Amino acid sequence: MSFDYKTRINTEIKESSIGRLLDKMSLESVFCTHSQFSIPWGIEMPLMDNCMMFHLVINGNARLCVNDEKYELNSGEYVLLPRGEGHILSCGTSSFHTNLADLPIEIINDRYERLKFGGGGNKTEMLCGAIVFKHPLTLRLLDMLPDSILVKQESARYSELKSIIDLLELETSNSRDGSAGAISRLADLLVITSLREYIENNDTEELGWVGALEDSRISKAIELVHQQPARHWNLEDLSSEVGMSRTSFTTEFKRLVGNSPMEYLTEWRMSLAYGDLQNTKASILQIALDYGYQSESAFSRAFKRIIGHSPSIIRKEVSF
Repeated sequence: MSFDYKTRINTEIKESSIGRLLDKMSLESVFCTHSQFSIPWGIEMPLMDNCMMFHLVINGNARLCVNDEKYELNSGEYVLLPRGEGHILSCGTSSFHTNLADLPIEIINDRYERLKFGGGGNKTEMLCGAIVFKHPLTLRLLDMLPDSILVKQESARYSELKSIIDLLELETSNSRDGSAGAISRLADLLVITSLREYIENNDTEELGWVGALEDSRISKAIELVHQQPARHWNLEDLSSEVGMSRTSFTTEFKRLVGNSPMEYLTEWRMSLAYGDLQNTKASILQIALDYGYQSESAFSRAFKRIIGHSPSIIRKEVSF
Protein backbone atom coordinates (compact mmCIF):
# COMPACT_ATOMS: atom_id res chain seq x y z
CA MET A 1 0.00 0.00 0.00
CA SER A 2 1.61 3.28 -1.12
CA PHE A 3 1.68 6.39 1.00
CA ASP A 4 -0.50 9.11 -0.56
CA TYR A 5 1.45 12.15 0.59
CA LYS A 6 -0.56 14.58 -1.58
CA THR A 7 -3.79 13.62 0.18
CA ARG A 8 -2.07 13.79 3.56
CA ILE A 9 -0.62 17.27 3.13
CA ASN A 10 -3.94 18.59 1.81
CA THR A 11 -5.97 17.12 4.68
CA GLU A 12 -7.24 19.84 7.01
CA ILE A 13 -6.14 19.31 10.60
CA LYS A 14 -8.97 19.77 13.07
CA GLU A 15 -7.87 22.23 15.71
CA SER A 16 -9.50 24.09 18.57
CA SER A 17 -10.09 27.84 18.45
CA ILE A 18 -7.33 28.34 21.01
CA GLY A 19 -4.97 26.23 18.92
CA ARG A 20 -5.82 28.14 15.76
CA LEU A 21 -5.43 31.44 17.61
CA LEU A 22 -1.97 30.50 18.87
CA ASP A 23 -1.05 29.24 15.41
CA LYS A 24 -1.79 32.72 14.04
CA MET A 25 0.28 34.50 16.68
CA SER A 26 2.90 35.57 14.13
CA LEU A 27 6.08 35.70 16.14
CA GLU A 28 7.63 38.35 13.92
CA SER A 29 11.16 37.79 15.19
CA VAL A 30 12.88 35.96 18.00
CA PHE A 31 16.26 36.93 19.31
CA CYS A 32 18.10 35.26 22.16
CA THR A 33 21.06 36.01 24.37
CA HIS A 34 23.15 33.20 25.84
CA SER A 35 24.08 34.81 29.16
CA GLN A 36 26.84 33.74 31.56
CA PHE A 37 26.69 35.68 34.83
CA SER A 38 29.00 35.54 37.84
CA ILE A 39 28.25 36.90 41.33
CA PRO A 40 27.77 39.75 41.99
CA TRP A 41 25.65 40.73 39.01
CA GLY A 42 22.47 42.62 38.24
CA ILE A 43 20.91 44.01 35.06
CA GLU A 44 18.08 46.45 34.43
CA MET A 45 15.81 45.60 31.51
CA PRO A 46 13.70 48.41 30.01
CA LEU A 47 10.09 48.15 28.87
CA MET A 48 9.85 46.66 25.38
CA ASP A 49 6.57 47.48 23.60
CA ASN A 50 4.85 44.76 21.56
CA CYS A 51 7.43 42.32 22.79
CA MET A 52 7.40 39.26 25.05
CA MET A 53 10.55 38.62 27.06
CA PHE A 54 11.61 35.40 28.71
CA HIS A 55 14.42 34.22 30.98
CA LEU A 56 15.36 30.54 31.27
CA VAL A 57 17.91 29.40 33.87
CA ILE A 58 20.15 26.69 32.45
CA ASN A 59 22.47 26.37 35.45
CA GLY A 60 22.53 28.18 38.77
CA ASN A 61 19.82 30.55 39.96
CA ALA A 62 18.57 34.09 39.55
CA ARG A 63 16.09 36.57 40.97
CA LEU A 64 13.65 38.58 38.88
CA CYS A 65 11.83 41.65 40.19
CA VAL A 66 8.91 43.05 38.20
CA ASN A 67 6.17 45.40 39.43
CA ASP A 68 6.97 44.77 43.13
CA GLU A 69 6.92 40.99 42.59
CA LYS A 70 10.03 38.87 43.24
CA TYR A 71 10.63 35.48 41.66
CA GLU A 72 13.40 33.02 42.47
CA LEU A 73 14.43 30.98 39.45
CA ASN A 74 16.39 27.75 39.71
CA SER A 75 17.93 25.54 37.04
CA GLY A 76 15.37 24.52 34.41
CA GLU A 77 12.85 27.21 35.43
CA TYR A 78 11.83 30.29 33.52
CA VAL A 79 9.55 33.30 33.43
CA LEU A 80 7.58 34.89 30.59
CA LEU A 81 6.86 38.63 30.51
CA PRO A 82 4.02 38.81 27.95
CA ARG A 83 4.06 42.60 27.49
CA GLY A 84 7.77 43.18 27.89
CA GLU A 85 7.50 44.83 31.31
CA GLY A 86 10.65 46.54 32.58
CA HIS A 87 12.34 44.48 35.29
CA ILE A 88 15.47 43.71 37.28
CA LEU A 89 17.32 40.41 36.82
CA SER A 90 20.09 39.67 39.31
CA CYS A 91 21.93 37.24 41.56
CA GLY A 92 19.74 38.46 44.42
CA THR A 93 22.51 40.10 46.44
CA SER A 94 23.78 42.87 44.15
CA SER A 95 22.47 46.38 44.83
CA PHE A 96 23.87 47.76 41.57
CA HIS A 97 22.06 47.04 38.31
CA THR A 98 23.61 47.72 34.90
CA ASN A 99 21.32 48.95 32.16
CA LEU A 100 20.85 46.65 29.18
CA ALA A 101 22.37 49.25 26.82
CA ASP A 102 25.64 49.21 28.82
CA LEU A 103 26.21 45.45 28.85
CA PRO A 104 29.16 43.94 26.90
CA ILE A 105 26.96 41.97 24.50
CA GLU A 106 28.64 40.07 21.66
CA ILE A 107 26.40 40.02 18.58
CA ILE A 108 26.67 36.72 16.72
CA ASN A 109 23.93 37.44 14.17
CA ASP A 110 20.65 39.36 14.01
CA ARG A 111 18.91 36.68 16.09
CA TYR A 112 21.58 35.53 18.54
CA GLU A 113 23.91 37.19 21.07
CA ARG A 114 26.29 36.16 23.84
CA LEU A 115 26.92 37.90 27.15
CA LYS A 116 29.51 37.35 29.89
CA PHE A 117 29.03 39.64 32.85
CA GLY A 118 29.61 39.83 36.61
CA GLY A 119 32.18 39.91 39.40
CA GLY A 120 33.78 36.50 38.98
CA GLY A 121 31.98 34.54 41.72
CA ASN A 122 29.54 31.63 41.44
CA LYS A 123 28.12 31.35 37.95
CA THR A 124 24.63 31.31 36.50
CA GLU A 125 23.97 30.40 32.88
CA MET A 126 20.78 31.62 31.23
CA LEU A 127 19.03 31.94 27.92
CA CYS A 128 17.28 35.30 27.72
CA GLY A 129 15.09 36.25 24.81
CA ALA A 130 12.66 38.67 23.30
CA ILE A 131 9.93 37.98 20.78
CA VAL A 132 8.51 40.86 18.78
CA PHE A 133 4.80 40.93 17.90
CA LYS A 134 2.75 43.07 15.51
CA HIS A 135 -0.18 40.80 14.73
CA PRO A 136 -3.35 42.44 16.16
CA LEU A 137 -4.89 39.27 17.57
CA THR A 138 -1.60 38.41 19.22
CA LEU A 139 -1.41 41.81 20.88
CA ARG A 140 -5.00 41.46 22.01
CA LEU A 141 -4.25 38.10 23.62
CA LEU A 142 -1.12 39.41 25.33
CA ASP A 143 -3.10 42.28 26.83
CA MET A 144 -5.28 39.70 28.60
CA LEU A 145 -2.35 37.87 30.20
CA PRO A 146 -0.75 38.75 33.54
CA ASP A 147 2.44 40.82 33.71
CA SER A 148 4.47 37.66 34.26
CA ILE A 149 4.02 33.89 33.98
CA LEU A 150 6.36 31.84 36.17
CA VAL A 151 7.10 28.24 35.20
CA LYS A 152 8.57 26.28 38.12
CA GLN A 153 9.47 22.61 38.18
CA GLU A 154 6.41 21.90 40.29
CA SER A 155 4.17 23.69 37.80
CA ALA A 156 1.33 21.77 36.13
CA ARG A 157 2.51 19.83 33.10
CA TYR A 158 6.13 20.93 33.58
CA SER A 159 7.17 17.50 32.35
CA GLU A 160 5.60 18.27 28.97
CA LEU A 161 7.78 21.38 28.65
CA LYS A 162 10.92 19.73 29.97
CA SER A 163 11.85 18.14 26.63
CA ILE A 164 11.92 21.56 24.96
CA ILE A 165 13.96 22.99 27.84
CA ASP A 166 16.44 20.09 27.58
CA LEU A 167 16.89 20.72 23.85
CA LEU A 168 17.41 24.44 24.48
CA GLU A 169 20.03 23.66 27.12
CA LEU A 170 21.79 21.25 24.76
CA GLU A 171 21.89 23.71 21.86
CA THR A 172 22.94 26.58 24.12
CA SER A 173 25.86 24.59 25.53
CA ASN A 174 27.19 23.85 22.03
CA SER A 175 28.59 26.20 19.42
CA ARG A 176 27.84 24.04 16.41
CA ASP A 177 26.79 25.37 13.03
CA GLY A 178 23.07 26.04 13.05
CA SER A 179 22.78 26.30 16.84
CA ALA A 180 21.64 29.93 16.72
CA GLY A 181 18.78 29.06 14.34
CA ALA A 182 17.82 26.00 16.37
CA ILE A 183 17.75 28.04 19.59
CA SER A 184 15.45 30.66 18.04
CA ARG A 185 13.01 28.00 16.83
CA LEU A 186 13.07 26.13 20.13
CA ALA A 187 12.49 29.38 22.04
CA ASP A 188 9.53 30.05 19.73
CA LEU A 189 8.14 26.58 20.51
CA LEU A 190 8.70 27.00 24.26
CA VAL A 191 6.76 30.27 24.34
CA ILE A 192 3.80 28.98 22.29
CA THR A 193 3.61 25.77 24.32
CA SER A 194 3.82 27.69 27.59
CA LEU A 195 1.00 30.03 26.57
CA ARG A 196 -1.18 27.10 25.53
CA GLU A 197 -0.54 25.37 28.86
CA TYR A 198 -1.28 28.56 30.78
CA ILE A 199 -4.57 29.19 28.98
CA GLU A 200 -5.70 25.58 29.35
CA ASN A 201 -4.86 25.44 33.07
CA ASN A 202 -6.30 28.75 34.25
CA ASP A 203 -9.77 30.20 34.76
CA THR A 204 -10.76 31.42 31.31
CA GLU A 205 -12.91 34.17 32.81
CA GLU A 206 -9.66 35.88 33.76
CA LEU A 207 -8.62 35.84 30.13
CA GLY A 208 -11.49 37.97 28.88
CA TRP A 209 -12.50 37.18 25.32
CA VAL A 210 -10.61 33.85 25.28
CA GLY A 211 -13.27 32.69 27.73
CA ALA A 212 -15.83 33.01 24.93
CA LEU A 213 -14.35 29.82 23.52
CA GLU A 214 -15.92 27.97 26.47
CA ASP A 215 -19.45 29.03 25.47
CA SER A 216 -20.64 26.39 22.99
CA ARG A 217 -22.73 28.73 20.80
CA ILE A 218 -20.33 31.67 20.75
CA SER A 219 -17.44 29.25 20.30
CA LYS A 220 -19.23 27.74 17.29
CA ALA A 221 -19.66 31.20 15.77
CA ILE A 222 -15.97 31.92 16.25
CA GLU A 223 -15.10 28.55 14.71
CA LEU A 224 -17.25 29.34 11.68
CA VAL A 225 -15.58 32.71 11.22
CA HIS A 226 -12.14 31.13 11.60
CA GLN A 227 -12.91 28.32 9.16
CA GLN A 228 -14.67 30.41 6.51
CA PRO A 229 -13.30 33.97 6.67
CA ALA A 230 -14.07 34.65 3.00
CA ARG A 231 -17.77 33.80 3.29
CA HIS A 232 -20.12 36.78 3.05
CA TRP A 233 -21.32 36.46 6.62
CA ASN A 234 -24.07 38.63 8.07
CA LEU A 235 -25.67 38.65 11.50
CA GLU A 236 -28.65 36.62 10.39
CA ASP A 237 -26.47 33.85 8.94
CA LEU A 238 -24.24 33.57 11.99
CA SER A 239 -27.04 33.72 14.56
CA SER A 240 -29.01 31.13 12.60
CA GLU A 241 -26.01 28.80 12.44
CA VAL A 242 -25.70 28.79 16.24
CA GLY A 243 -29.44 28.71 16.96
CA MET A 244 -29.86 32.17 18.51
CA SER A 245 -31.86 35.27 17.69
CA ARG A 246 -29.90 38.13 16.16
CA THR A 247 -30.38 40.30 19.24
CA SER A 248 -29.41 37.72 21.84
CA PHE A 249 -26.50 36.51 19.70
CA THR A 250 -25.12 40.04 19.26
CA THR A 251 -25.54 40.85 22.96
CA GLU A 252 -23.91 37.64 24.19
CA PHE A 253 -21.10 37.77 21.63
CA LYS A 254 -20.21 41.32 22.58
CA ARG A 255 -20.39 40.51 26.30
CA LEU A 256 -17.94 37.62 25.98
CA VAL A 257 -15.69 38.76 23.14
CA GLY A 258 -15.71 42.52 23.63
CA ASN A 259 -16.84 43.57 20.17
CA SER A 260 -19.65 42.71 17.78
CA PRO A 261 -19.65 39.60 15.56
CA MET A 262 -19.08 41.70 12.43
CA GLU A 263 -16.24 43.61 14.07
CA TYR A 264 -14.65 40.34 15.10
CA LEU A 265 -15.03 38.97 11.56
CA THR A 266 -13.25 42.00 10.14
CA GLU A 267 -10.50 41.78 12.74
CA TRP A 268 -9.91 38.10 11.99
CA ARG A 269 -9.85 38.68 8.23
CA MET A 270 -7.34 41.50 8.60
CA SER A 271 -5.19 39.35 10.87
CA LEU A 272 -5.06 36.62 8.25
CA ALA A 273 -4.44 39.15 5.50
CA TYR A 274 -1.59 40.62 7.54
CA GLY A 275 0.08 37.21 7.56
CA ASP A 276 -0.49 36.75 3.84
CA LEU A 277 1.07 40.13 3.06
CA GLN A 278 4.17 39.10 4.98
CA ASN A 279 4.44 35.47 3.99
CA THR A 280 3.13 35.20 0.40
CA LYS A 281 3.66 36.92 -2.92
CA ALA A 282 -0.07 37.17 -3.61
CA SER A 283 -1.15 40.59 -4.85
CA ILE A 284 -3.11 42.88 -2.56
CA LEU A 285 -6.13 42.49 -4.83
CA GLN A 286 -5.91 38.69 -4.65
CA ILE A 287 -5.69 38.81 -0.86
CA ALA A 288 -8.70 41.15 -0.78
CA LEU A 289 -10.72 38.71 -2.90
CA ASP A 290 -9.57 35.77 -0.74
CA TYR A 291 -11.17 37.39 2.32
CA GLY A 292 -14.48 38.40 0.82
CA TYR A 293 -13.78 41.91 -0.45
CA GLN A 294 -14.88 42.89 -3.95
CA SER A 295 -12.32 45.66 -4.42
CA GLU A 296 -8.80 46.47 -3.30
CA SER A 297 -9.86 49.91 -2.08
CA ALA A 298 -12.55 48.55 0.26
CA PHE A 299 -10.11 46.00 1.63
CA SER A 300 -7.38 48.62 2.09
CA ARG A 301 -9.72 50.90 4.06
CA ALA A 302 -10.72 48.08 6.39
CA PHE A 303 -7.12 46.91 6.75
CA LYS A 304 -5.82 50.36 7.69
CA ARG A 305 -8.65 50.84 10.19
CA ILE A 306 -7.75 47.60 12.01
CA ILE A 307 -3.97 47.40 11.57
CA GLY A 308 -3.13 51.10 11.51
CA HIS A 309 -1.14 50.90 8.27
CA SER A 310 -2.10 50.32 4.65
CA PRO A 311 -1.51 46.91 3.05
CA SER A 312 1.12 48.44 0.77
CA ILE A 313 3.15 49.63 3.78
CA ILE A 314 3.12 46.13 5.30
CA ARG A 315 4.12 44.60 1.96
CA LYS A 316 7.03 47.04 1.58
CA GLU A 317 8.42 45.87 4.94
CA VAL A 318 8.88 42.40 3.51
CA SER A 319 11.62 41.44 1.07
CA PHE A 320 11.05 38.13 -0.69
